[in-house]
Amino acid sequence: MRKTTLILLYTFILQTASCQLLTLDSCRAMALRNNAKLENARMEIESARQTKYAALSKYFPTLSVAAGYFRSQNYLIDVSSESSGAKIDATLRFDGESIEDRVQAAQQQIDRIGIDIDLQSEIDNFVERFSYDITLQMIDRGLTANALVTQPIFAGGRIVNGNKLAKLGVEVAELKLMMSEREALLNAEQYYWQVVMLRLKLLPCDQALVLLDTLCRDAEAAVQAGVLARTELLKARLKQNEMRQTRTQLLNGIELATMALCQYIGQPYSDSLSIEIPSVGTEICPKAEILKLDTTISRPEYSLLTNAVEAERLRRKMIVGEALPQIAVGATYGIQSFTGTYRQNGILFATVSIPLTAWWETAHNIRKQNLAIRMAENTKRDNSELMQLQQRQAYNAVREAYEQIGLKRQAAADAADNLTDVKNFYDAGLTSVSDYLEAQTLLYQARNQYADQLIDYKLKELRYRQLIGDK
Repeated sequence: MRKTTLILLYTFILQTASCQLLTLDSCRAMALRNNAKLENARMEIESARQTKYAALSKYFPTLSVAAGYFRSQNYLIDVSSESSGAKIDATLRFDGESIEDRVQAAQQQIDRIGIDIDLQSEIDNFVERFSYDITLQMIDRGLTANALVTQPIFAGGRIVNGNKLAKLGVEVAELKLMMSEREALLNAEQYYWQVVMLRLKLLPCDQALVLLDTLCRDAEAAVQAGVLARTELLKARLKQNEMRQTRTQLLNGIELATMALCQYIGQPYSDSLSIEIPSVGTEICPKAEILKLDTTISRPEYSLLTNAVEAERLRRKMIVGEALPQIAVGATYGIQSFTGTYRQNGILFATVSIPLTAWWETAHNIRKQNLAIRMAENTKRDNSELMQLQQRQAYNAVREAYEQIGLKRQAAADAADNLTDVKNFYDAGLTSVSDYLEAQTLLYQARNQYADQLIDYKLKELRYRQLIGDK
């Protein structure tokens, strides 16, 4: 006997160790860790941050470097005296002075001597006897390279407002992540409480089966003794079969609900997996003090509406900036070579750009954006009123569910007392099996309704907490 007890105890310990227990907190944690929607929301935050970093770079100077090389099949400059339409002017110089000046000085010397000679005419007659061809060929290859630095001084406020808009995008992404987290927690808890509700319904079903088994045995003995009609025994067995079928349906429902919970939180399902059932008296059943009405709106949805209005206002400022002057300063430095020699040069510059023709178009765009701002404000006001209405409705639903718990609890207690009285009458032979079965059915239904009401309250409380922005 002692050896058998030790074997059974060892087997129980192994089964307990291999059984994985899921609690409400572990379900919430796994839902936040394994939810694909949350992972996408986190990546959206990182994407918004990269957009913010990109917008921040607009404050800094821009640097560009360019280089080029070309090789031409023919010279870019190719001129000869025989070319059609060519015109070549040549100026001859001797020792830094032009030939005309030298000829004029020589003519003056000849005139002083008294010799009658026109030196310019003699030179012209001499030159006319010569023939000449001139050919000029230049530039068949070249190399250029330059660097350009530009620093924006004023861009109509678009850089500042663009950075504000990018920062607002990060805040919006973070709010969406918060909304996704709340949704994941809500769904995980709904799946969890669905399993708990079915498990709570299984307990009164098992209790009813115990009573029905005892009743069927007593009824069968009474039929054999000839003091009870077989019809009463058949009624008890039919009720017993019905309750067994209900238990089978509850077990199947528990399995499917557990699989749905595991699928949502990313936990592999196994037969050894079990769900922790909270205590009805301390964890499921609410305390005497229930939630108070919270009229403030602290939901991330409201913050999104506020950010939407602010985003439209920033877009308006950026549209205005398109019609304002733009000022920038910069410097460029380059090197080039077209004739075999390298030349370097640096330039400092400042630019002012005034988009005169854009004012008309910008004026219409500003009017259009003003309408977008008003629509965003209207949406915020309308949705904030709806949120307050939702909070009030959810709070009323919580109060109603709380009041129903007391009624359902009392109904279950009354049904239990009624079954006790009927059982005493049945044992004394003062009532029939049908009355006993009816009393048992009333108790089972009352306990089921009590379990349903407990879970209904938890779900409505969860919904109300979500609406007031409380995790």
